[in-house]
Amino acid sequence: MAWRSVIISKPSKISLKNHNFLYSPIDGKDIVVPIVDISVIILETHQVTITSALLSRMAEENILIFSCDKKHTPNGIFTPFHQHSRFSLMVHLQIKWSEPFKKRVWQQIIQQKIANQASVLKQLDKTKEYKELLNIQKRVKSGDLENLEAQAAKLYFNYLFNNFMRRDVSDWRNSALNYGYSIIRGVIARDLSASGLIPAIGIHHKNQLNSFNLADDLIEPFRAFVDLEVDKIQKENNIPKIHELHFNHKIKLVELLQKTVYINDEKSTLLNSSSIVINSLVGATKDNEFKSLKLPRFDNEE
Repeated sequence: MAWRSVIISKPSKISLKNHNFLYSPIDGKDIVVPIVDISVIILETHQVTITSALLSRMAEENILIFSCDKKHTPNGIFTPFHQHSRFSLMVHLQIKWSEPFKKRVWQQIIQQKIANQASVLKQLDKTKEYKELLNIQKRVKSGDLENLEAQAAKLYFNYLFNNFMRRDVSDWRNSALNYGYSIIRGVIARDLSASGLIPAIGIHHKNQLNSFNLADDLIEPFRAFVDLEVDKIQKENNIPKIHELHFNHKIKLVELLQKTVYINDEKSTLLNSSSIVINSLVGATKDNEFKSLKLPRFDNEE
C-alpha cells in the first residue's frame, strides 16, 4: 500500500525509470523510489520538469500531485481519473440524494467534527472547555440548522490558541492550518474521484464555482488532527505569531498523513481513513442509510 509523501523543493527533473520514480536534482545525485510506495507528491518549486510517461504512470497508480503558488502553499491538484466500474450508477444515486439523507449525514459530520475538537482540548488538559464543546456537540440536530458548528468553532479556537483570528493571513498558525487542510482536502478529492462519486456535488457545500464541494464536506472531522499538530509544532519550536512557514514545518504537516486515527473501532492511518470514510459514504448512498457513514476520531472511546 502506498505511503510515501514526496516534497520537491529544488530545481530538478522527475521521470520514470524502470517502473520507478526518478528524482534528478540539478545540483545533486539521482534518487530512485519505488513508484508503488508513493501516495502524494508536492511540487514546492516551479522549477520542476515532469515527463509525460511519469504523469501517466502516476495516474495509473492513483498518486496525488500538488502544485504550489509563489509562497509554496498548495494551490492546485492533479487527481487521477479512474473510470469506476459503476460510475454511471453512483452518479445517478448521488444526484438523487434526498434532503433528509443529506441533513442526517451532515449532522453526523458536524457531531464528529465537534467531538474531535473537544478531544483536542482534552489532550491539552482543558477539561472544562472539553466538556463545554461536548455539550454543544450533543445538541447538533439534523442539518445543523442552528449552526452549532460555527458556535463551537469560535469557542474552540479561542480556547486552543491565544490572541488568534482565523482570517489573519500574517499569523503563522493560519498558514500552517491552511497548509495542512490543503493536503488532506487533496487526498479526499483523489479518493472521491476513485470511488465513482462526483466531488463537485456536495452534501452541505453547494458553491457552483467549487469543484470539490463534497471534499469540503468530508474534511470537517479531519481538521482537528491538523489543529493539534499545528499547536504541537508551535510549542515545540517556540514559533512567534508572525513567522514564515518553514520547510521543516511543512514536512511535519505532511507526515500527519501517517498519524494513527480510529475509524469504525479500528486503527488506521489518517491517509487510509479517507478512503474508508468515502467507501462508507458509497455504501450509505447505495443503501440509503445515513447511519452507515464512518468518520475518524482520535481514540477508540465513544
